[in-house]
Order: sequence, then structure tokens, then C-alpha cells
Amino acid sequence: MSRSVLVLLNRSAGTGHSERLSDDLAAALVAGYGAPLEMSTKVLDDHAGVRSAAAAFVASAQPALVIGAGGGGTLRAVVEGVMDAFPEAPPPPEAVLIAGLRMGSGNVVARRLGVPRDPLVAARQIGEQHRKGSVRLCSVIRCTHGTPGGGTLTRYAVTMCGLGQWGQVPGYLARWRTRHNVARRRAAALIGLERVNLLEYVAFGSARLLAGTVSASQCELVELDGARHVRLLAAVALNLPLPPMPHPGVTMSENAAGVIVIPRLGRPFRRRLEPGADFALRLLDRESVEFFLDEDPEVATGWLRLEMAGCIAFVPGSSE
Repeated sequence: MSRSVLVLLNRSAGTGHSERLSDDLAAALVAGYGAPLEMSTKVLDDHAGVRSAAAAFVASAQPALVIGAGGGGTLRAVVEGVMDAFPEAPPPPEAVLIAGLRMGSGNVVARRLGVPRDPLVAARQIGEQHRKGSVRLCSVIRCTHGTPGGGTLTRYAVTMCGLGQWGQVPGYLARWRTRHNVARRRAAALIGLERVNLLEYVAFGSARLLAGTVSASQCELVELDGARHVRLLAAVALNLPLPPMPHPGVTMSENAAGVIVIPRLGRPFRRRLEPGADFALRLLDRESVEFFLDEDPEVATGWLRLEMAGCIAFVPGSSE
């Protein structure tokens, strides 16, 4: 049975994209596949729109292939949309496949899957790999946290969750990018947006870790897994190796994540997050904290819990 295909173009991703690109991407995908496809495209302006469109599509059209034409945040929005339609566990490859293009600043999963930078070349290669039946699994991290007023919110990630001072970096970056958008575009034109993004993370991450080391009040006091109390400098849950960060001890296709915790002025420790277990954090000295999933800033009120949701199927690029 032929799959229904949806290309979701986030025209605000990276340094911006033309609406006309969605039709070119669809044509490249069909050319790579080498046969007609039941194809549709949507051009959207934010992650919320991508998430909603992906959820509606996979709920009504199966088997389905959804392509996130944007950066890591766009791809995460596609994954969240799929999980909205399949809340218990990711759907099997026979029902839903996902692919991501490298059209933003953070493209970790697409890069790991061998997707080239040029979006039209990438779309053609994804079409070729889809015809061949090439599939790679990527684990999904489920994050549940408190909200103001005592509510609960569930979100998902396919690369990492950042906490402590490290968890504040995307929020600082988002505000900095708003103020320096023109300069950032110029830098991206010279050295590439992915390199600019890496340099930004190194610079802001180093600054936040230094600030937390110098000042204890910068670091939240937390209870971990209902027992251990630490002044948290930084923590990360990774489901794939991501240099220059410490190796998490897992691969992308395992339904597992490596959690690395760095207390302020304390010794780092690790644990492996597997199905049936969770990593729980409760705030002891403040009401809420900023953290991030993949590269998107989030805010948790009171508490936060991480667990593995399962694995979702991706179509890789031809260099995978």
C-alpha cells in the first residue's frame, strides 16, 4: 500500500524560507521515489502549527510519511504531533514514518541520519530511501511536568533534555537572537547556520555554568528520585552521542537515555534511563525553572519527570 505523504514547511525556521519551496520539495521527493505519491504540503509559521498538522494527518491517513522541513524544533513538533495521535507509544513503522530536513540551526537527528544540507537534494534522497524501504529507529523521551495552578503537561524530545544552568541556555539564546538577528544572519551566511548554533551553545553554556559555579543562588535546590537533595549546576538526558557533550552510553535506536547530573561543587554522577523507570526532579527552593527539550525552552512548575516513550521510525538520507 502506498503511503500518504505530507511535507510541513516551517518558513520561520533558520533564517527563513520561501513558501514556494514546499512545492519544490514535494517535486524532489517524488523524483527520488520514482513513482507517483499521494502528496500534500503545508506551509506554517510556528512549531504549534506543525504539531497540530502532523497530529491531524497521521490520525486520518495511514500508512503515512511526514517530513519536517525546518530545524530540530520543527522535527520535534512533528514527533509531538505523532505522539498526540498515539499517546500510549509511538506507532510502528508500518503505520507512520518521519523524515527531517536540515533547514534550521539545530538539525541533530537529520544530520545523524545522513541527510545532506541542501534541502532539495535531501528531499530527493529521502524519496529514494523511502522507495528502498530504509528505516532507522530513534528513541523518544517523554517529559511530564507541573504547570501553574497544579496542572500537568506532557512533552517529547528526540535528542535531549537540558536542566539546571545548561537548561537555561536556549532561553537566553532565543532572547539574544531576537536582539541580534541581522548579525546572526550575516554570520550564518559566512560559516553556516549549524556552526553558528554550535558556537552560540558553547559560549552561552560556558557562561551559565560559570555563573552557577560562582553563585549558589543561581542553582536550584532539587530532590532527585524522591531521595537525593542537590544544588543542581547542570543535568542532561541524551538518547544519542552528541559531541562535545559526554557520551551517554546509549545509541539513537535504543529505547534508553543516559542521564548525567552535575551538582554544584559536587561530583557528577550518571544513570541509565530505560523503559519502566523514570528520572524525577522536585524543586525545593523555587516555584519554577526554565529547561529545554531538544532546543526548545520550556518551564516546569514544582516538578519534572523523564521516561522513555518508545522508538519512532525515520527515513534516513542516502549517506546513512
